[in-house]
Amino acid sequence: MKNILIKISFSILTFLLMFSCSEKDDYTGDSVLSVSSPTLAVSLGFPNAQTLIEQEISYDFTVTISEIQAVDVVVHLEQTEGTATVNEDFSMPKSVKIEKGALSASGKITIHEDEIMEDTETVTIQIGSGNEANLSGVSGQTVSFEIANLTEGDLVVGMSWAASSSVTDNYGNEIAAYDLANLRLLLADSPFTRIYDKANGTANETYILSEAAPDMTYSFIADVHAAMSEIPVDLDITLTFDQVGTINGQTHSFSTALNTTESCPTVNYVMATVTKSGNSYSIAEVGKKNSIDLNDVVGTWSGQASWFEMFGYTSEVITSTDVNGDLLINGLAFQWFTGWWDEVIISNTPVKITFNDGCTDDFIIEEQPYIVSTWNGSPQPAYNISGSGTLVKTATGFRMIVFPILHQSSWTIDGTLWGDRFVEVLTLD
Repeated sequence: MKNILIKISFSILTFLLMFSCSEKDDYTGDSVLSVSSPTLAVSLGFPNAQTLIEQEISYDFTVTISEIQAVDVVVHLEQTEGTATVNEDFSMPKSVKIEKGALSASGKITIHEDEIMEDTETVTIQIGSGNEANLSGVSGQTVSFEIANLTEGDLVVGMSWAASSSVTDNYGNEIAAYDLANLRLLLADSPFTRIYDKANGTANETYILSEAAPDMTYSFIADVHAAMSEIPVDLDITLTFDQVGTINGQTHSFSTALNTTESCPTVNYVMATVTKSGNSYSIAEVGKKNSIDLNDVVGTWSGQASWFEMFGYTSEVITSTDVNGDLLINGLAFQWFTGWWDEVIISNTPVKITFNDGCTDDFIIEEQPYIVSTWNGSPQPAYNISGSGTLVKTATGFRMIVFPILHQSSWTIDGTLWGDRFVEVLTLD
């Protein structure tokens, strides 16, 4: 009986071993794929921000996982904002599938052309929503398109930028270029002495030079409107030009053009000039950085003041820097006293200029003591001064426009005469 039980037990054990082998091993020696949680990355064949004239054009992208899976991985796309209509103005897949056993898959976003005259349309698309299954991390991409519908004589100018090197936060997450810095696209004369217009959104910038604009040579300039100045990083700028039927996606790239630590009154970047003649545009790349220090604007400035034609008023002021590196100015509105008011200046104090936020060419003069004077030999109540203005680096030097305001006792005087506020236009000698 004992031998019989041993034989039965041995037979059962043999059967179990055979069953185990048939379930776990296919006897081929190959490994078996199992489901894990890989990471996902999205790579683009184009910059994140695109400005273009409405046309049939596609933009390719690729989604990649970090390790092969035994099941399909589905990556989702969604329109997060914008005025463009899916399947009319553009088309995109709702998802892209990475087949089991594969590492990547490709997709495309297509912009469509129609015969309808429309305002400029926008669309922002998120590739990789973060809700994908079986993934431990999703490094998605946000892409935006600005689609202009132009007449033949208009020129659309687009500006985008990217960090010259990857920048991450304290958690290792990459900081997007448009979070690092917000640049302005400026339209100016050539050589650069004055700004005509500007585009200043929160991401890539677009400016349409209308066919109705005067025929002349224009400068297109970039400067820093706001930035994470605590993170020093160079910015690469891309400038594009489009004109219906004539210019299609002409691109100019400017490496390390600006830096997040640089601000408007002292730094700008002249990218290109455009010479307009009717509906024809001639584009010339410049690629020149205008970079100054406030010490560069120390000296004597001269120019004309308001009502020059009537009274012959001219201006001369002197700028200097104090021990704190602040810019001081002396001589503003002296014409009021020696000319218009016929007062005699007994003493005066240089006044401090304050740049608004360190990233704009505008400045203010906060109210502060300025002049002690007499009139007809009689001492007058002391004057304070405040004001505002603009400091610009031009191709030939520096230009400053100042709107001074005088304060005496309870009086505030901005020099308005015949509807025109007193202003001084000065050039550094």
